[in-house]
Amino acid sequence: MTVKKKVVITGLGLATPLGLDVEDNWQKLLAGTSGISRIKLPDTAKSPVQAVGEIKESDWTKIQKEFPEEAGQQGEKRTLFALWAARSALGDAGMLSYTGNKDRCGVVFAAGIGINRPEDIQKWISRDGNFDLLRFGRELKTLHRESIARNNSHRAASLIAKKFELRGTNCTITTACASATQALGTGYRAIQRGDADMIVAGGADSMINPIGLVFFVLLKAASVSSENPESVCRPFDRKRSGLVMGEGAGVAILEEESHAKKRGARIIAEVAGYGSTMDAYQVTAPDPKGVGAGRSMLSALKDAGMGDSDIDYINAHGTSTRLNDTAETVAIKRVFKENAYNISVSSSKSMIGHLLAASGGPEFIYTALSVQRDKVHPTVNLTNPDPKCDLDYVPNKMRARTVRAAISNSFGFGGQNASIVVKKYNQDLQDMSEKK
Repeated sequence: MTVKKKVVITGLGLATPLGLDVEDNWQKLLAGTSGISRIKLPDTAKSPVQAVGEIKESDWTKIQKEFPEEAGQQGEKRTLFALWAARSALGDAGMLSYTGNKDRCGVVFAAGIGINRPEDIQKWISRDGNFDLLRFGRELKTLHRESIARNNSHRAASLIAKKFELRGTNCTITTACASATQALGTGYRAIQRGDADMIVAGGADSMINPIGLVFFVLLKAASVSSENPESVCRPFDRKRSGLVMGEGAGVAILEEESHAKKRGARIIAEVAGYGSTMDAYQVTAPDPKGVGAGRSMLSALKDAGMGDSDIDYINAHGTSTRLNDTAETVAIKRVFKENAYNISVSSSKSMIGHLLAASGGPEFIYTALSVQRDKVHPTVNLTNPDPKCDLDYVPNKMRARTVRAAISNSFGFGGQNASIVVKKYNQDLQDMSEKK
């Protein structure tokens, strides 16, 4: 049998409502600072959705200045978020000046479906109410540069590869809210098999636009609360009212261990296991018994060679919706049994919102930092515990504890489930043992 190669994390990059710097994100998370604010889109005073996790205007300006050519030609937020996070992660890993074999360096990236612009459709509606396909074809170049017709899902992965000359594996994953975790898992598998030495993995998304927002309102998944925006997202709380849309990107550099060591890279943590399943239950609702989500975690644990007593922390999907939070709680208890009550569980979405296809990217990064630094960020706004959600969700205040290994969960519409295990790198474990 082929020996599976060890995969480590050597670089991290972020663009979230909390900022563009990984350390700044982390410190704000530990402090329980929310990046969620009142929506700033034009003409949204009467919008049912008032709370969103937007990238700050000053940060968006900074990203555009960093990539002036792409900002001028592409302009689409999701793609530029991806370029920023990828460049940050490659810089963090010391890979920007890498002169080795880039044929074995690739990109596995998650992206949402792009921006649907009503005005792009209306422009080509004829007087009889039909869509004028022929005129649309002739005038395609006049489409707004942010339109889905000019920015397909694979654009981000393609531009990252081109910008940084990564000529190996390249693919895009679009599987709703599980996308980024599946991208990370797919990148992990590529390195584990020996198909690549380094993979830029993660995701970027932005659906803070009229069509994106109304979609989740119609599904009755989005919060339409008029309360203080910072307090609207409250995962696992009895008074939770729905998800809060966010935007941004999260990218990790995954690398084969010997490759990382050879170039003297700093190793943050090890990716130890990955699992992915399908509920096959209902497109817009999770299985209330948590069967698919549970199998996803079990599969990741099996891949990592771990049992139910080896996990100290779970970065939950934790959407602040009534169905997800109870189903995920049931799934965790199904997998970890009595030990579930010894595991710290928290939701990053309580502070950055739901980044949809990109959500697993930042959450994987926060999970890796918890493993590296033995700190767990809180779930904020959890003031009215739901009896059906009875685990340790680290309410409102960060916690210092040993995190030997952790799981990051992403469960998406359509029943897509993905779980990825991060553990301390073996040298870190050796150092801990010697201290004892």
